[in-house]
Amino acid sequence: MENLLTIWKGSGLLKMCMEDLFKMFDIAQNMFSTAWEMVSGSGKVEDLYKIDRQLNELQIAIRRRILEHLAINPAQNINASFVLSILVIDLERIGDYAKNLDEIAEHCTGDQCGLQFKALEPLASRVQKMFSATKKALTESDADRAREIMQDQADLAKEADTFMNKLIENTKISSKEGIVAALMSRYIKRVSAHLKNVASSVVNPYHRIGYRPSEMED
Repeated sequence: MENLLTIWKGSGLLKMCMEDLFKMFDIAQNMFSTAWEMVSGSGKVEDLYKIDRQLNELQIAIRRRILEHLAINPAQNINASFVLSILVIDLERIGDYAKNLDEIAEHCTGDQCGLQFKALEPLASRVQKMFSATKKALTESDADRAREIMQDQADLAKEADTFMNKLIENTKISSKEGIVAALMSRYIKRVSAHLKNVASSVVNPYHRIGYRPSEMED
């Protein structure tokens, strides 16, 4: 991760990649928050598909610059180039899940989703805080903070699974509410998982990005 920070503070094609990576991060965070506000009925309707195209364009630009950099400097910053190519995928996928939440909002918003929606609000709030923490861990190369994010995501994933199990056993809710709640819980969990992957790049070598650090394994 120190390599990425050095690149960010330096110059050249990979510095531009880092700058675009943080732009992608801000867009992904805004998309998730906007999508959840639309689901809750507390926000205005936004065209997330139009915003998502910005993510796609940045991802393409980063990949192109990585190839250009490696073509010009084949022996320099190879690890950092590989790491960047992975992180942009995670951020782009967050945009896709935000669009999925947007699709949910077309069928069921907060008042219509009843108690199941209320049960998911704390998880969505934790993911929103996870965005800020993950970006801070990246910009400061804060390994301790990154480990906290990864542990928080593991706890959140267990809570989402518990929610799903209870939902399956609940015979008192409508099919529509059950389907919507199940999808929302999975989308929230997947967004948190992609943030965990990004955070893992602070503490893990390239080949273990997305996995728990060896010292956190049972």
